[in-house]
Amino acid sequence: MNEPLAPHMAKALEYKALSRNTNRQVGAVITNGVGAHNTFLTHQETRSTTQHAEAHAICISAAKGKPTMDHEIYVTLSPCIACAKLIIQAGIKTVHFYEYDPEQDFGIKLLKLAGIKLHGPLKRD
Repeated sequence: MNEPLAPHMAKALEYKALSRNTNRQVGAVITNGVGAHNTFLTHQETRSTTQHAEAHAICISAAKGKPTMDHEIYVTLSPCIACAKLIIQAGIKTVHFYEYDPEQDFGIKLLKLAGIKLHGPLKRD
């Protein structure tokens, strides 16, 4: 029997479903690993104005004065290289990802090199 997904991943999947991005829908949640999470749902209408979910969560956390240092991020797709760089610079210690995107393998490699803990892919077939 499969264990249920962590509540934070379930919330990231909920945000993914609400995304209006026509190219790819991704959701992200930053958490202290206990209960609180730094996510603020917004809708962005077109691909040209859509920020990646990880970047959006980090930027909104910063704008709201919410910490990211030593926090965890739950994201529905493995991070691209640009988001991996932001995750490292934000001091996030653990990345949980639901699906693996082989086209974005450099992001996972960079996170490993930086010593970020990785958990995923968590998607169950």
